[in-house]
Amino acid sequence: MEVPEWAIQVFEKQNDLRVIVHDLSATLGVFLQPERFQHRSPCCIAVKARHDWACVDFEITRLREELPGFPEGRYHRCHAGFMEWVVPVFIKGRLAWILFAGQHRAAGDYRHLFQDIRSTRVDAAQTKGLRGTGEPAAEAILEALRQLRARLLEWHGQVSALLKNTRMPEAGGLTDLADRRRLIQSFLHAHHTGTAGLKELARALNLGESRTSHLVKEIFGCSYVQLLNELRLRTAASLLRESALSVTEVCLNSGFRDMSHFHRIFQKRFATTPLKYRRMSPV
Repeated sequence: MEVPEWAIQVFEKQNDLRVIVHDLSATLGVFLQPERFQHRSPCCIAVKARHDWACVDFEITRLREELPGFPEGRYHRCHAGFMEWVVPVFIKGRLAWILFAGQHRAAGDYRHLFQDIRSTRVDAAQTKGLRGTGEPAAEAILEALRQLRARLLEWHGQVSALLKNTRMPEAGGLTDLADRRRLIQSFLHAHHTGTAGLKELARALNLGESRTSHLVKEIFGCSYVQLLNELRLRTAASLLRESALSVTEVCLNSGFRDMSHFHRIFQKRFATTPLKYRRMSPV
C-alpha cells in the first residue's frame, strides 16, 4: 500500500523535482497524502496569488483537452515561465491520473518545448534558485516520469486484484506482523467507506476485539479509529476535489454517518471546512 508514495519519492530524489498528481478517477486519494494533489511550491503559491485564473486555464482546462494528443507526455513552460513535465495515465482507455513534475527553468535552446501563449509578469525572486535544465536532461526526466507511470500502473493492477479478495486466513494462519499489516490495510482500503468497525476487522482476522485493537496500535502506532478516519478523510478530500457530489453526499460516500462529526474532524485535519477545501484551486 506504500508503493505509490515510495515510488514518487525515489523519482523526486533522483530528479530534484516535486511530483503532484491530478487524480481524475478519484482512485489514488486514499493511498497518498492530500498534499500530493495540489501545487503548493513557493513559486506556484506566489504566482497564483496574482494569476490564479491563468494557472487554472493552463493546468486544467486546456491541458486536459490537449493531453490525449501527447500519450507519452511532454515538458512545457507555463505562463509564469516555470518548466514542468507532464505524463498522462490512462486506465481502461480513460484519462485517470496526470503526473506533474516541477519546477525548473528551461536553459539553452529547445526544439520541443511547449509554451503557454500568454506570459504573466513575475518577480525575479520567484524564479531565483530554480535549477536550469537543458533539453537532453529534459528528455531523460520525461523518460523517468514515464517509468514512474509504469510502476504506478503495475501497482494499480496488483492492488486492484488484492482488494477484490480480502478474505482472511483461518485463525492461527497469521503470525507475521508484515502479513498482518498488509491484510489490515487491505481490509481498510476495501471497506473503509462502509461497515468497517473494529468488530468487523476482528472477525476478519479471527481475533478478539481487544487483541485486534492492540495489534493495530502495535503495527501502525495509532488507534484503529484514527487509522480508519484518516482513510475516510483522504477519500472525502478526493471526492471534494474531483467530483460534483454535495458535501453531504461526500460525507456519506466517505464512510461518515454524522455531518457535524465529519465537519469537525475534517476541519481539524485540513484547517478548513469541506466547502472551502472544495473551492481551493486544484492547480
